[in-house]
Amino acid sequence: MKSNQSPSDRETFMTLASGRIRCSRCQALSKRTKRQCGAPSVRGKRVCRFHGGKSTGPKTKEGRKRCGIAKTVHGGETRAIRAARPAKMAELKTLEKIIEKW
Repeated sequence: MKSNQSPSDRETFMTLASGRIRCSRCQALSKRTKRQCGAPSVRGKRVCRFHGGKSTGPKTKEGRKRCGIAKTVHGGETRAIRAARPAKMAELKTLEKIIEKW
C-alpha cells in the first residue's frame, strides 16, 4: 500500500511554544495511518529520535562490515548475483549475435 502523501506534500517546518520556536519536522511516515510524524526532527537530520535521528551508524570496521553483510532487504539482490550479472549480459549479447547471423 503506497502513501498518498508525496515528499513535497510533507510539512518541513513546525512551530512550537505558541509560534516562538520554529524547527524542522520529522519526515517519517506512519505505516498504519500513512500520516507524517508529528515530532520535531533532530538538529541536522531529517527524522526524529524515534525514527533513527540519534543513530550514528557503525563506528568500527567490524561493525561496518557486519552492517554491509546484513543489509539485504529482500534477499533477491546479493553481492554474488550483482557480480555475476556482467558475465551473463556478455553471454546474452554473444547469443544474440549468433541468432542474428543464423
